[in-house]
Amino acid sequence: MNNKLKTIYLAVSVLFLSVACNNDDDGAVTVTLSDLEATLDENPQKGDLVGTVQTDVSTTNFNIVSQAPAGALSIDGSTGELTVANATLFDFETHPTITATVTADNAENSASITINLNNVNEVSGQNLEVTIDENPAEGQVIGSLQTIGNASGFAITSQTPSGAMGIDFNSGELTVLDAALFDFETNPVLTATVSIEDADNPVTVTVNLENVIEVTAQDLTVSIDENPTDGQILGTVQANSNSTLAFSFTSQSPMGAMAIDAATGELTVIDPNLFDFETNPVITAEISVTDGAETATATATINLNDVDEVSATNTDLTIDENPSNGDVVGTIQASGSNVTYTITFQNPAGAFTIDQNTGELSVADETLFDFETNPNMLATISVSNGTETVSANAFVELNDLNEIGEFKYGGVIFWIDPTSNNSEGLVCAISGLTVNAWGCSGILTGASGSGIGTGETNSEAIIAAGCIPSAALTISNLDWNGYDDWFLPSVDEFNEIAINYDDYIAPTILANGGSALFSTVWTSTEVNANDAYIAFLGGSAPIALPKNTANFIVLPIRSFTDF
Repeated sequence: MNNKLKTIYLAVSVLFLSVACNNDDDGAVTVTLSDLEATLDENPQKGDLVGTVQTDVSTTNFNIVSQAPAGALSIDGSTGELTVANATLFDFETHPTITATVTADNAENSASITINLNNVNEVSGQNLEVTIDENPAEGQVIGSLQTIGNASGFAITSQTPSGAMGIDFNSGELTVLDAALFDFETNPVLTATVSIEDADNPVTVTVNLENVIEVTAQDLTVSIDENPTDGQILGTVQANSNSTLAFSFTSQSPMGAMAIDAATGELTVIDPNLFDFETNPVITAEISVTDGAETATATATINLNDVDEVSATNTDLTIDENPSNGDVVGTIQASGSNVTYTITFQNPAGAFTIDQNTGELSVADETLFDFETNPNMLATISVSNGTETVSANAFVELNDLNEIGEFKYGGVIFWIDPTSNNSEGLVCAISGLTVNAWGCSGILTGASGSGIGTGETNSEAIIAAGCIPSAALTISNLDWNGYDDWFLPSVDEFNEIAINYDDYIAPTILANGGSALFSTVWTSTEVNANDAYIAFLGGSAPIALPKNTANFIVLPIRSFTDF
């Protein structure tokens, strides 16, 4: 017998012995309380845990009969857990040691509580006033707060205008967060209030802006051959200012044809398909050039030269997520003689590969074909005959498949029926439930199924036996996450949970606000009239336990279909 089973049998034996002793002996149980000494930093938060009074046997009604200073601590009467009641009293300079005396029901002694406080660093800061030019770059350093003491925990509690500045939590370095707000004409003075961890008072930051000169920009006219390549440079808008400039489109015709570098004004091709002489012999754009305070405009005119053409068509493709490397996704449709195909852009990067002779797209990195991460994928394909090149987009939409560890249908998927074409399976709840007992002690309910798919039948048999209360009945009355058809798992159903728990189920439970599962739970599988199986996380075999064993965990499950 392994150690884990020995421990469980011993725990059950002690439980029965304890129950038997309590039934035979009506006398009061004497409780011994242990003293508690703890050390923590001064200035905690109200409600912070200090420690728990330990006893040799279970008891209730813990009570603080005295404490110094008065009102510093509070105690949970049921558990003996001590917490901070008045945080202002936990001050090393005033009360380096806090003491209390605790009693409880049937205690033969009182417990002495001693809380030793650590002295922590206390800080003060200096106000900051600086002057900078308007229209700074985002991320530009404004200045650093000066402090006395080892300071950290800098935070902006208010600022005018809102969102203008950011601060480094550890160093107190202030930087430009929204450069558009550093405009002399709108906000000649910016202010902020900064709090510092361990400092009694906040500090004030004042930023005075200097006005700067205006912006000028020149029109741009160029001629290029139609059908350029994606990313091809068209030219650069020339502009002048003593400040950093930002370039952007206010309009372009046709829309989406070009991109502009916001920092340099360089124009590039973003959609080569629009650079078609027959459709758009002239492409134009209106461009805004600004230093954040002043704005100039320029017109870009792109004249296209007519050339012989190769054509390609955008393609919409759909495949199931989680394919294998090498699986065919689809084929790009193109016309022209002796054309070759090349991927010039793809999102996510590295997902696809293409046959350069046929245009057939296939899977290059199967790990990227995940619906939850990349439901829609894109590949831009260059099609060339050596002298002319066009591009087409392949839009790939992934079909969502049910996956182990996914949060769906009210819980976490732990089993998918391999015969269901990924459309049926089982989910477990994100929290366990403590029940009084399995129920039906002394009654053979017929809930003998142990395989996957028998948990629901077992639960129905237990309820049909009319035992009240029972774990199966308690679960059947649940309405969790919009579902009310929960039931007890069979032995094999819970074993499937255990197999997938650490890698798939537990992370999803915690990510969705659930609670980690205790290692031992009831199953719906009955052994005989008096016993039922409990199962374990970690791979141990299930064992029989009397049905009337109290306060065990159950993990509700339910079946799902997606059609």
